[in-house]
Amino acid sequence: MLFEGCCVNQTLLKFFYGLVALFVVNYVIKFVIRVRALPPGPWGLPIVGYLPFIGQNAYNQMTELAAKYGPVFSFKCGQFDVVVINQWKFIKEALANEHLLGRPKETFLPGIAEVSSLVEMSGEQWKEQRRVALTTLRDVGLGKSEMEDSIRDEVKSFTKLIKSFEGKPISISDRLSLSVSNNISKLVFGHKYAYDDPVSLDMESLIAKFNGLFPYFGAGKFLPTIAILMVKFKLFSLAKIESLYKKFIVHILNEVNEHRNRDAEDNQIKDYIDGFLVEMSKRQNEKDSNFNLDVLERNVAIFYFAGSDTISNTLKWMMLYLVKYPEYQIKLRDEIKQTIGLNRQPENIDRQQMPLTMAFIYETLRFSSIVPLNLLRRATEDTKVGGYSIPKDSLVIFNFWSVHYDPDLWDNPELFKPERFLNEDKSKAIKPPYLIAFSSGKRVCPGESFAYLQLFLYLVSFLQQFEIAAEPGKDVSLEGVHLFLKKQKSLQNFIFKSID
Repeated sequence: MLFEGCCVNQTLLKFFYGLVALFVVNYVIKFVIRVRALPPGPWGLPIVGYLPFIGQNAYNQMTELAAKYGPVFSFKCGQFDVVVINQWKFIKEALANEHLLGRPKETFLPGIAEVSSLVEMSGEQWKEQRRVALTTLRDVGLGKSEMEDSIRDEVKSFTKLIKSFEGKPISISDRLSLSVSNNISKLVFGHKYAYDDPVSLDMESLIAKFNGLFPYFGAGKFLPTIAILMVKFKLFSLAKIESLYKKFIVHILNEVNEHRNRDAEDNQIKDYIDGFLVEMSKRQNEKDSNFNLDVLERNVAIFYFAGSDTISNTLKWMMLYLVKYPEYQIKLRDEIKQTIGLNRQPENIDRQQMPLTMAFIYETLRFSSIVPLNLLRRATEDTKVGGYSIPKDSLVIFNFWSVHYDPDLWDNPELFKPERFLNEDKSKAIKPPYLIAFSSGKRVCPGESFAYLQLFLYLVSFLQQFEIAAEPGKDVSLEGVHLFLKKQKSLQNFIFKSID
C-alpha cells in the first residue's frame, strides 16, 4: 500500500509539472509573438513593465528612447503594450490613421469615474457626443461676436484688478486662473463668477491639487485593475485623487441641478448644460442612450478643466517669456501702437494686422509645449505607421515635444525666437502644420480657436496697459515640471507698471 501511494503521488506530481510546463511554454509562445509584433524598445519588469523606470519629465525620456530604438518604439507599461511615435513624419501619418482614433477602454480615472466623458469615448459614441457638443457650443456663442465681447469684458475686469496692485510684486497665477475659468464658465454654465466667489475659488484649488497628484505615467492609467483596488481600500495618492474629484463633482452637480430646476417656460438654450439636457430629453426613449446625467457630469468636468487649466497655464508661460525676454515687450507694443493704439481694446480681427504678436503666441505654444505627450490613444485594429506594426488594443502616445524641438524642423529650437514664424518680409505670421500644440486630425482639440482668441486678447491687453518686470533681486527661471501638463516649476512674482 505504501508503494502504491508513492506511485499515485508521483503521477500527480508529473501531471502538475506537465501543467506548469504547458503554461510556461504557452506564456513564452504568446510573449514571443507579442514582442515580434511590436516595434523594438526597452525591457521592463514582470507585471509593471517599464513603468517604474519612467521619470517625471517623461517627454525627454521618450525622446531619448527614440534616439536609441527608433522613431516608433514600444514597451510594456503596466497592463498594456505602449507604442510611442516620434518625429513629424510618423506622427503626421498616425494622426490620419483611422485605426488610431480610439481611447483606452478604461476611463482616465479607473475606480473613481466609471462613466466615460466624450474625450474618453471611441467610435460612434464619441462622434455623436462631439457633434452635439460642437453644435451646442456654437449655438451659445463659441466663435461668435457675443463670446468675443464676453472675453473682452473679462479681460477688462482682470486688468482692472492688476492695476489695484500698481507697482507691487504680484503673483498673478491664481488670479489669472480665476479669470480664464470665467470664459469657459460662460459657455458651460451660462454665467461667470466673482473673483472672490467661494465656489470658483474652491474649484480652482481642487484643480491645482489634482494636477499635483496626476502624473502622465500614473498607476491609475496603466494599472487600472490594481488602481481600482487602491481606490477601494483608500491607498496612496489615488485615494486623495478620489476625494478631490468627488468634491469637484459636487460643484458640477449643483450647476446641473440648478439648470434642471429652472422654470418650465424658460426653455431657451443658454449654455452647454442646457443644450445637453434638451438633447437628453429628445433621446429619453432611446435604449442605451449615452445622453444621460452621468455623461453630462463627466463632460462638464472635462470642459471646465481643459478650458481653464490649459489656457491659463499657457498665459502664465507667456508672461514669463515677456519678462525673460523684455525686448519683445517693446517690439510687440510698437506693433500694437501702429495698428490699434494703446486705448482701443483689441478685437479678434486685429490678428490679421499683427504678425509679430501672432508669431509670439505661436512661439509660446511651441517653446512651452504644455501638452508634450498627447492624451492616450488606442489602436482599434491591427495597423501600421511607417512600416512599424501596432497591434490592436495597444496604447499609443504621440511625442509632440519631439516635433516642437526637432532641429530638422526648427532652426535652433532651444532658443525662444518668435521671428521663426514670420514670412520673409515679416508681413505675415505663418503657422506650419507641425506646430501641433492642440493636436491635429479628427481628434484635434475642439477649443483651439477659443484658445487662440483668449491668448491674443489677454496678451495685447496686458501690453497696452503695463510694463511687466521681475521682482527686484529675483532670477527668472524657465524650468518646468511635467505631470499631466507641463507647468512652471516655481511660480514667480511680477511687477506690473501702468503705461502713462
